[in-house]
Amino acid sequence: MKKLTGVLLLSSALAATVGLSYLSEAKASYEEPSWKSLKKDGKFELRLYPSVVAASVTVPTNNKDSKAMNQAFGMLAGYIFGKNKSKAKIAMTVPVTEIRKDESEKIAMTVPVVSAQSGSRSDMTMSFYMPSSYKIEDLPEALDKNIQFSVVPSKTYATVRFSGLAGSDSIAANTRELKSFIEKNKLEIIGEPISAYYNPPWTLPFLRRNEVWLEVRAEVKEDGKTEVKTDGKSE
Repeated sequence: MKKLTGVLLLSSALAATVGLSYLSEAKASYEEPSWKSLKKDGKFELRLYPSVVAASVTVPTNNKDSKAMNQAFGMLAGYIFGKNKSKAKIAMTVPVTEIRKDESEKIAMTVPVVSAQSGSRSDMTMSFYMPSSYKIEDLPEALDKNIQFSVVPSKTYATVRFSGLAGSDSIAANTRELKSFIEKNKLEIIGEPISAYYNPPWTLPFLRRNEVWLEVRAEVKEDGKTEVKTDGKSE
């Protein structure tokens, strides 16, 4: 009887935890860039993203260093929560993006942020997108001089969505799958893989939304329509 009671209590606690997680996710209404879907195939999607303003910070790290992620996130979160010259609070948006660059590569910082699985030592850049109501000149000055601001132009990304914990192995596996999807569709990759995270850390793994993005070559015609380059030709 005691064993049955314990099982029932454990089941009730688990159900309550799942219910609270669903409720917290439902209440969380974070702004996301208003991308346009160009093609969808299961968990893969081709998207056209608008130009956005990003706040970014770069820290030294290695591929297994979670401290760097926490450090970068803390700097950016501090900025939007009022650690700026105007003490203004800025709404949180999703996704938070990340890029890692091997220290041997002399490449200028770009955003949104990309995740490169090469080298034991790298620079990790994390970015927050600013709400669409802000122009770069409207943003309050950061007190932390490590925070940099930029306007990211409109880009076309091939994306893959997955749940669970977004560890390096999971990201690498999904990146490989995304590259296969891109190759299958004869698209041309022109950027590094971007890791994108959408949920607060308390979200249960199976409820999480994680993505990997790869920029692909596209051109905008005079009528405003987007042409995606496939094997040297337009699609």
